[in-house]
Amino acid sequence: MRTNLLIYTLLLVFSFQGCKDTTPSCPLNHGDWEYIPHLSDEFNGTTIDRCKWYDFNPGWKGRKPGFFSPQNVKVENGELILTSKTETLDDLPEGYHTFTTAAVQSKSRMLYGYYEIRCKPMKSRCSSAFWFYAVDGDLWTEIDVFEICGKHPQKNYDKKYFATTHILKSPETGDTLKSDHVEWHSKNPLADNYLISALEWRKDSLIWYVNGEVIRKRENTKWHQPLTLNFDSETMPNWFGMPDPNDPKGEYKIDYIRVWRDKNLKMRYQF
Repeated sequence: MRTNLLIYTLLLVFSFQGCKDTTPSCPLNHGDWEYIPHLSDEFNGTTIDRCKWYDFNPGWKGRKPGFFSPQNVKVENGELILTSKTETLDDLPEGYHTFTTAAVQSKSRMLYGYYEIRCKPMKSRCSSAFWFYAVDGDLWTEIDVFEICGKHPQKNYDKKYFATTHILKSPETGDTLKSDHVEWHSKNPLADNYLISALEWRKDSLIWYVNGEVIRKRENTKWHQPLTLNFDSETMPNWFGMPDPNDPKGEYKIDYIRVWRDKNLKMRYQF
């Protein structure tokens, strides 16, 4: 009996020694941050977590002619994968044809925090994007962490990282669009490698990061509306031009989304 008890005790000791805290620590070296598991996802399952995500956009069918198809969203090998491809599905709404793309939207609203993803944009003229937005009556705001065109014969679009803010509607401006963006230029095509993209969203500032480097900072004058978090791929006829229908499909891969909140924020938000 004593021998069995000793063995059991040793097993417990070694078990606890092997247990490590797997909660990711915030990479910022300033502030006091806490990790928010219910807004984060490592995509380690076999299907999308439907408690956290829609595999489509509930309020939008896609940028014509590319249709957001739930069939183009999957979780595989520890990644969320969004696909764009040449196809025309049966019974599509008017104006949608030739291409299907993909969208994933959070079921929770987000506000101030630090949001980080590791991803590999698709090598396609369809976009790869990480962004926030919401439409609430007369208020419609948007923060684009990035929009990337991974393949383009001109303009070096494949090396450009577009970080943008939009006020599409507000009580002060009505329906007048107000936008501004910064283009960060990579030395290499962005779709060639994985990158770490992040947004630090505070009550007084917005800061964009690529691989730990600050690429844009602006005062937060208008972005105080809780927003949905979105990953998507779109056809961009008036910006990137249409994809070649003969091109192979593109895949936008997201390894994780990790979210932290400032512990010292006086106002706490529960979504």
